[in-house]
Amino acid sequence: MTPSVLGRITEENVNADPFPFVLTTEALEPDYYQSLALYFPDFSNHPGFVENNALAHMSGLHAFADEIEIHPNWQDFMKFHFSQDFYNQIAHFLGDHIRSCYPDLESRMGKKVEELTVQPRELEDQGADLLVDVQFAINTPVHKKSRVRCRHVDSPKKLFNGLLYMPLPEDDNPGGDLEICRWNGEPHFQSVFVQDDLVDVVDIVKYQANTLILFISTPKSVHGVTPRMPTPLPRRYINILAEFREPLYDIQAYQDESTPWALKMGVPKQPY
Repeated sequence: MTPSVLGRITEENVNADPFPFVLTTEALEPDYYQSLALYFPDFSNHPGFVENNALAHMSGLHAFADEIEIHPNWQDFMKFHFSQDFYNQIAHFLGDHIRSCYPDLESRMGKKVEELTVQPRELEDQGADLLVDVQFAINTPVHKKSRVRCRHVDSPKKLFNGLLYMPLPEDDNPGGDLEICRWNGEPHFQSVFVQDDLVDVVDIVKYQANTLILFISTPKSVHGVTPRMPTPLPRRYINILAEFREPLYDIQAYQDESTPWALKMGVPKQPY
């Protein structure tokens, strides 16, 4: 039994439009998934838990810290997803798509996509090419119908981002699904945020157990979260990411110089 979220996918799970992503509703072997979901960390004592539909997260490196009580079932999972072996799986399935999105990347790095090295981003710099993190993450209970994040692209430093959904069994609250969007014109955003009418929603990934969506981060990779209705339950997931020290593209080239509508809406200035 592999702990990898990519251990059960095939090329049929890899999509190229409107941007490259891997999608499966059966990421982990069912019994293994249940063994993890049962012991997902309790965030109820997190200082932000009382906020409405807010993000709270914790690096999976804490699975190995004595001062944090996290079930041992998570240790193998975290160890693998921080590893070079997991990145090698990413490169196997998405390497050609990465080259297509960033044709100059290999010349910039002086090596092939498949040869890039990784290290945890929270540890002392070891000179690896990519900084990776695997986070326990929740969106806090909802007191008022809201979106935790409007449509956006990720930080231009990110190479990929993955979400493995782990809802509580009793969570039947509507919303919290991931929107996959396509620009209906030229990419044009404020900070990293995208005005709704500038993109079309082409697919919606349901917030349901054992579902993985993992995508390459590009200026075309617009996504958002559908509104959640009031609920006392958190939205739980694992966030898997890798980033470079420097941006992959010039975000200023896509900036909206008009009225900063995103700031008017009260959304945060920086991506998480």
